[in-house]
Amino acid sequence: MKEITVGYELPKEVWLEVADRIMEFAPAAAELLQRNGSREAAEDFLTDMKLACQAVCYVAEFARDKCRIITVPD
Repeated sequence: MKEITVGYELPKEVWLEVADRIMEFAPAAAELLQRNGSREAAEDFLTDMKLACQAVCYVAEFARDKCRIITVPD
């Protein structure tokens, strides 16, 4: 049976750059949520972004060949 792949594989460095960008963006977004009066939402958001960052780092290390990027037209 032939293996089916859709999209393209990204190098480890790109995935790690994505993780860095998540952690650069997350604190500012959480601060905005907190300023709008929801400290709990800000903390939850920051926790979710940390989890997302860990997932992206896992992909970078162990699953680049299983996670594909698919270009979506505008």
